[in-house]
Amino acid sequence: MYLTESDEIFLTIQEAAKEIGVAPATIRHWEREGIVRSKRAENGYRVFDPTDMSRLRHLVHFSKKYKVSIRAASRCLQSRSALEEAPEGWPQEKIASSALKSEKWKKCRLERGFVLEDVARGINISPSYLYKIENEQTNVSLDILQRLADFYGENLLYYIADAKTEKHCVKKRSGEPIDIGLEGVSVKNLVALSKINLSAMLYTVAPNSGRVHVQSHHGEEFLYILSGKIQFTLDHTKYILSAGDSFSFYSQDSHIWFNHEKKEARILWVYVPISGEPAQHPE
Repeated sequence: MYLTESDEIFLTIQEAAKEIGVAPATIRHWEREGIVRSKRAENGYRVFDPTDMSRLRHLVHFSKKYKVSIRAASRCLQSRSALEEAPEGWPQEKIASSALKSEKWKKCRLERGFVLEDVARGINISPSYLYKIENEQTNVSLDILQRLADFYGENLLYYIADAKTEKHCVKKRSGEPIDIGLEGVSVKNLVALSKINLSAMLYTVAPNSGRVHVQSHHGEEFLYILSGKIQFTLDHTKYILSAGDSFSFYSQDSHIWFNHEKKEARILWVYVPISGEPAQHPE
């Protein structure tokens, strides 16, 4: 990683290649062919900023998905003036919903004794950008917020902003939707009280959808299957949960879950964000 005096962060060619799953020599070849361009650090080495990395990720994704060469993928990209005009299936950086813009990001950092530079370096963004995130001065991608939550060891849902209008009753179909970045998974917040630790969510999980990357964070969780069926894996032990089943676990234990069925699953998911050191539970 290369950090400039103006807090701009660049990846080295080795880091860039690792992120997109190719060899550094491959990127050098693409550069010689005029498909990609790199910048040069003061020491003369190739470096890549976030815009460069976005292009590289798009090129590799499009090439694999549509089984075309990198050069063909590049021509397709060049024929469009902006990524929002990209064809169906083209990956886009999801912008986090306003519900995840909260003062809790700054509070979390200060409680842990980190300075801006510590955290920014840990998730590969600039301190000035982190400052803007903490002060709700910019739009931010879900990917960056997830990296930030992972850095602190918290669930992304820990950072939901407090309700602006408190309500004891949330009527049917009126819960606030929250995008957590999982394709085929919709989440509605069922709690509209400020300064409350408990979170209760309604998850609707489409067939062949779920969380496929292992999670582990602070907190305690309980879920109740309202309809459908999911497979929940907790510390390598698999459970098949059907309508009427309930499940509780310590969030620090590694977990993934997925709907392998042909029908959607609906889950009442309760999460208590116990921050700080993970709970110690019996072996």
